[in-house]
Amino acid sequence: MKEQIVNYLRGKKILILGFGREGKSSLNFIRQNLPEATVAIADQNPIDDPDVVNITTITGENYLQACADYDLILKAPGVVIKNDLDDATKAKITSQTDLFMRVYHQHVIGVTGTKGKSTTSSLIHHVLKCAGYDSQLVGNIGKPSFDVIDSINENTIIVYELSAHQLEYIKASPYIAVLLNIYEEHFDHYATPEDYYNAKKNIFRYQTQNDLLIYGDIFQHATPEEIAAVPSAKIDITKKEIIPNDQIRTQLIGAHNRLNIQVAAAIAYVFRIDGEVFKAAIASFQPLPHRLEFVGTFRGIKFYNDSIATAQEAVINAVKALGDVDTLILGGMDRGLDYHPLVDFLRHSNVRNVILLPATAERFRQIFAEDRYLQGLFPVKDMREAVEQAYKLTTPSKSCLLSPAAASYGFYKNFEERGDDYKNLVNMLK
Repeated sequence: MKEQIVNYLRGKKILILGFGREGKSSLNFIRQNLPEATVAIADQNPIDDPDVVNITTITGENYLQACADYDLILKAPGVVIKNDLDDATKAKITSQTDLFMRVYHQHVIGVTGTKGKSTTSSLIHHVLKCAGYDSQLVGNIGKPSFDVIDSINENTIIVYELSAHQLEYIKASPYIAVLLNIYEEHFDHYATPEDYYNAKKNIFRYQTQNDLLIYGDIFQHATPEEIAAVPSAKIDITKKEIIPNDQIRTQLIGAHNRLNIQVAAAIAYVFRIDGEVFKAAIASFQPLPHRLEFVGTFRGIKFYNDSIATAQEAVINAVKALGDVDTLILGGMDRGLDYHPLVDFLRHSNVRNVILLPATAERFRQIFAEDRYLQGLFPVKDMREAVEQAYKLTTPSKSCLLSPAAASYGFYKNFEERGDDYKNLVNMLK
């Protein structure tokens, strides 16, 4: 099956667009299987890699102009295109995800959603492994898909976590597609919000009557008519309890994670996994870091790290899940999202203190001020001051939650670095 990908690439001038983890994986695959291929690399950042020898590299702010000179563009997920390329050039774009899905479609359980995809992908993979299946976790959370090709046999199941960026240019959908939810997010990567929503919907767009779609909270952005038009079998996980929740023991917190578990239960049903094996696997699953992660109890305050919560719906779910949040730390990169639903929720919640990080602090303050609600708002200059305030403000026996509703960029490398900074400060200032 690998030969189908190799033959597709053969004889083409190939541009690897983006040279992060996946770009390096693509270069290794081409070198091993098509050593004679004409390959170049384009990236906005300088390329300083000892493995890049005798290869044309194009870097700097105009790096996308190189796309016009190649037959095939092998795009990495992190590269932002928007309207910078014309339609003819965009038609030359493919990716590891696209090529892998075309060839290994029958092996793939694809999981996407604005929130919850990492937990759900990891959970499905864990259940399959516990049940004795040959499962590989790839994509947004695992390895690049090309890195596992040589280990795939007829019984291998590929659990593929798919971001919108990986789905944007695909022309094939997975055998089992999981679309958890679609919320406002990542608009800075797309020309319009509809482009983001459409990228997400590619996970089911090319399914056939032999496939399966499992979906959740999506109807604000995917109409019932769109779902009905998909020829695959379908499970609306918001309406179908595969295994009764009262029979499930888990370390995962919140109603949103109960839905994630029901997705895993649906997969277990498809693969005829014994119910007791499934329940034992759920009980042994360790929650991922930065997702409602319990940091510890200090000075009587329970601290939680939910740094991955960059969408306001995720913050609302987190506050509901914990139930006793007294202090909430919000803020980060301002992407121009409409925060009115979150502010309205907080105004009617039991959260007494809202600590506001830059750069969204002033915009949050203005939205709260529309209803003359300014009590309990505490703008701060950085995370250290936020944690200091949290220790002063939070009622002992209650919770302090970092759940930012904003991206970390401009302040941190990623949400993991932000969450680690918060955890370190909580421990250092205790």
